[in-house]
Amino acid sequence: MKPALAISIFLMIAQGTALAQQQVPSSGQDIEGHAAVEKVIGNTMTGTADGVPYFAYYETTGTVKMQRGGEVASGQWSRDGESLCEEFPDDDDETCYTIRLDAGGMKGTMTDADGTAYAIEILPGNPQKL
Repeated sequence: MKPALAISIFLMIAQGTALAQQQVPSSGQDIEGHAAVEKVIGNTMTGTADGVPYFAYYETTGTVKMQRGGEVASGQWSRDGESLCEEFPDDDDETCYTIRLDAGGMKGTMTDADGTAYAIEILPGNPQKL
């Protein structure tokens, strides 16, 4: 094989390998802020808190109903700029979270004011009948 041909073939193979190793770009961007809060309203957020699974249904009226273990508590939710805030009667203060969801709007994180992030999933509607 001639040296020029061998070099050309090597370069073609190397380019193909480099292209194959590149990551495929994401088909969409994460959803944050006001748009992420909108995805929660009228739906149920689920995750775990202190190792216990919970379901929280955010009614369009501003009521949030949370089932954790065998107990259901009702509170109020509101928006504070780009954050989702909750206040329950047995809590001392309102707690606000920033929400970031994947491009599909179904999985993501909610992060409290201290920077602690919690994995969440959004379920359509009110499957727990809260």
